[in-house]
Amino acid sequence: MAPSLFYLAFLSLAVTAFAGEKLIRIMPGNSNELEFLSSLEGKEELELDFWKAPHKVGLAVDIHVTEDAYKILAIMLKEQNIQFQIVIFDVEKMVDEERDGVQARGSSASFYSNYHPLEEIVQELRNLASEYSQIAEVFSVGRSYEGRDQLAIKLKGKFAPNKKVFFMNCGIHAREWVSPATCMYMIKQIVSKYGKDPSVTAMLDKMDFVIMPVLNVDGYVFTWNPSSRRNRMWRKTRKPNRGSRCVGTDPNRNWDYGWGRPGASSNPCSDAYRGTHAFSEVEVRNVANYLKSLSERGQIAGYMDIHAYSQLWMTPWGYTKQPSRDHNELMRVSRYAVGAIRSAGSGTSYRYGPSSVIIYKNSGGSKDYTYGALNIKYSFALELRDRGRYGFLLPANQIVPTGMETFEGIKEMARQMRL
Repeated sequence: MAPSLFYLAFLSLAVTAFAGEKLIRIMPGNSNELEFLSSLEGKEELELDFWKAPHKVGLAVDIHVTEDAYKILAIMLKEQNIQFQIVIFDVEKMVDEERDGVQARGSSASFYSNYHPLEEIVQELRNLASEYSQIAEVFSVGRSYEGRDQLAIKLKGKFAPNKKVFFMNCGIHAREWVSPATCMYMIKQIVSKYGKDPSVTAMLDKMDFVIMPVLNVDGYVFTWNPSSRRNRMWRKTRKPNRGSRCVGTDPNRNWDYGWGRPGASSNPCSDAYRGTHAFSEVEVRNVANYLKSLSERGQIAGYMDIHAYSQLWMTPWGYTKQPSRDHNELMRVSRYAVGAIRSAGSGTSYRYGPSSVIIYKNSGGSKDYTYGALNIKYSFALELRDRGRYGFLLPANQIVPTGMETFEGIKEMARQMRL
């Protein structure tokens, strides 16, 4: 399909939107360095965009900086004797590479090897449901703050009494474009290979899948809006915050389990803002209500929330380092899944374990809610490619390899689950 004038405007703006900008990485070596980096989050005049915020000593901090901010920040870090490296020397060039996938729309390139705005994702989702109507059905779990449908697709294998469902959502954080692209790739693989590929057939006959390609629909649309250069890096929802000029809540800090504990912010201007209360965001409530309805009927087998970037396969808990009651089983399944990803062809290596342990504490997250409140044993969260070379700007030519290896991990996870 040919790009619309709106998206041609997006392409045109992006040419100069990120000129001179960089991504720098800092590895805090002690508590003083960590404290200093944390203080930078409050310096709004620098317009620092934390792709990886400071959380603990030894854990990388990635900061996207404008040309002017880089000059100031470099001096500040030197004064503190804090070393850093430039991971991306030219953010604009990375945006150009990512944008290649947008420009290819309308050519003979596959839908699944490109990034797409929400309207095209929705159209493809409906196309697949129509073409494979015997096993696929599109439905909405509710409407977003700005009135958009939060669509999901149910994929049904062989009928079985009391058959359970595995629910998967992508795009909870708006700027993580490879997440919806990966969900769409996996949907296509399932519908086109069911009944032909034994591994796909076995997976869908074991349990049905419900996949939501874009949970944070308003935020995702905003990242495609060409009105501001900052929009591409938007993370949160789009509901205004009363009493603040800052908009949006982090939809993965807003779930009603361990809400407001460490790893979430009370500052409405923070990318990790938790909201005024649990489930303050309608997008989160809609998904939670749907999951709760499945849980109350005893129909849900598992849950997964797919993010980018860092290459992690994460289990509960996020809000505490205390082991979950199913820790050993979740680690067993995770080990098999990351092994399948590594063996899928690219040798991509994932770390696995509780998110509070392998990265940092994070409260109000979706997998803690599904595990803790709904008792869904197999609750996972993924961080897809890469480890920072491109970060949120993964080139379009990595979409299919990411989708392929992730799908191998998902199939192995499903095979290992004990229902």
